[in-house]
Amino acid sequence: MSRAYYVVHSDRHGWHVKLERGQAVDTSPTKQSTAIDRAKSLARKNNRRIVVNTRSGATRRHIKKYES
Repeated sequence: MSRAYYVVHSDRHGWHVKLERGQAVDTSPTKQSTAIDRAKSLARKNNRRIVVNTRSGATRRHIKKYES
């Protein structure tokens, strides 16, 4: 199973996109919605799913893989 992209929040980076069990791949988004859009773009390109977390770290929702 391929690793998912996570939309997470940290005090250091704010909202950002990271690869499951990996480092942040994009720390530029300032809003959660912008980070979700960036994750969707990456997921579509790499055929992965997305997990969106709340600010506290709980899972908010899952977005299925984008099939090309």
